[in-house]
Formats: sequence, structure tokens, C-alpha cells
Amino acid sequence: MTTTVVTKYPSRSAVACHRAKSTVDVWLLLSIPVAVLMTIAAGIGLFVRGLYRDAPFFALQAVAQDFITLFVVVPTLGVSVWWTARGSSRARLVWLGALAYIVYSYAISVFVVRFNSLFLVYVGLFGCALYALIGGVVTTDMKGIAERFTGRVPVRSVSAFLTLLAVLFYAVWLSEAVPAMLRGTVPPSVQQNGTPTNAVHVLDMAWMLPAFIIAAVNLARRTPLGYTLAGAALTFVVLLVLAVLSIVGFAVRAGHPVVVPQVAIFGASFVGGLVLLVWYLKTLQTTFR
Repeated sequence: MTTTVVTKYPSRSAVACHRAKSTVDVWLLLSIPVAVLMTIAAGIGLFVRGLYRDAPFFALQAVAQDFITLFVVVPTLGVSVWWTARGSSRARLVWLGALAYIVYSYAISVFVVRFNSLFLVYVGLFGCALYALIGGVVTTDMKGIAERFTGRVPVRSVSAFLTLLAVLFYAVWLSEAVPAMLRGTVPPSVQQNGTPTNAVHVLDMAWMLPAFIIAAVNLARRTPLGYTLAGAALTFVVLLVLAVLSIVGFAVRAGHPVVVPQVAIFGASFVGGLVLLVWYLKTLQTTFR
């Protein structure tokens, strides 16, 4: 005779699962103040003249980026949070990539943009986005996401694309920084922006480009980390390059000359990144609650 013992206490695994879900919900909820503060910062930056006290070309870049933030990044964050909360693995990768873009963008605002009336908004936004990104990555079920990909995943294409971007932009940024260092001068982009240094060079070479390489190598090896980072990295690339193209558009409108090779590189990066992102996410099976 077999006796079944029923206990009123949940198993350790059930408790751990419940705690993990609660933690994930906290990081998703942290995206709400990020979206609100981002709407305030980008809205005021875009529609209120005189906010930016920076050099003219740098101020133009800030406004152009506010345009993309308000009309693309905020909706992307909102939709991805909604679907992530419903259990979409695709949306989760987009959410992480959007958060990475927000941290990247507002790191520039808090450290490089001249002090203005939105300083504390930038600080709050940067802090909330940073912790949401850290918490979101830590609580992501990377193994579960990797197992939901089908056999048609464009592993080689995505790995090659991310590696190419890393090599290309390391070469471009170093070609400006190294000669200036050897001559004891200041790089042209720093002079034009009127900033102590080029924050984009710092964030790219110290953070994002190594992240692309890590994602590419791990995806090529088909590790859970690679599958997660690659989806987030592609989302980041699409948003960032779109912001760069917005800057080009605003610059042309203000009478600045068009640098055709630059536009061609960023245009190709945007199209390639978007196509690969859609292709990549389509191979990821997802479930909803």
C-alpha cells in the first residue's frame, strides 16, 4: 500500500520561482519611472528652447536624440515592458536592449551635458535605468530563452554583424584618438562638441563594443548568455543608429554638410541591424500569460 503525503508548505523550488517572479516584476516596475522621466526630459529638451547651454553642434545632437527618445524609445520601452510582463521572451530581449540604450544615452547627459534645470531628472533617470538593466539581466532565465530558439537561428550572421561593428568602430574611434594623443592635441570631435572628452568614444570602447564581442563569441558557441546578449545588442544597435541618423538629419537641416561615407555606414548598420533583429526574434518561440 502506497501512502501519499500532502504537505501544506510549498517546495523550495516553488518558493524560489515565486521569489524570482517577484524580483522580475520589481525591475519591470522600475521601468515606469524611467518612461515618465524620459518623457519629461526628452519633451522639454525637444520643445523648450534654451535648455541646452552646450556648444551649438552638441546642443543640436541633444535635441535630435530627444526626438528619437520621445517618439521611438519611450514607446519601445512601454510596449516591451507590457509584453515582457505577459511572458514574452522576445519582448524581454527588446526591453533589455532598450534599457542599455537609455543607460548609454543618459550617461552622456549626467556626465557631459552642461548643468541645466533637468539635471536631477537626468540623475534619477540614469539611476533607475541602470538598476533596471542590472536587475533585468540578473533575473533573466537565459537557459530558458536559449531553449526556445529554433534551429533556424541566424547565429553566424548575427555574430559576424556584431563583430564587424565592434572592429569597425574601434578602428574609427582609435584613428581619431591615437593621433591626437601622440601629437598632444585634442581630437576634432571633442573640439566641435566643446566637451572635455568624447563620451561616445568612452562608452563605446569601454562598454558597448566589448559587449558586442562577448555576445558574438558566446552566440557562436551557442551559450545561453550569447542568445540573450545578442538579442539585446541588436535592439541597442537599431535604437542607437536611428538616433545617429536623426542627428544627421537635424544637422543637415541646420546647414551642416553631409558626410556621405558616414551616412552610408550608419544607414547600412540600421538596415542590417533591423533585418537581423526581426529575423532573430522570429526564431524565438514565446509564450504568454
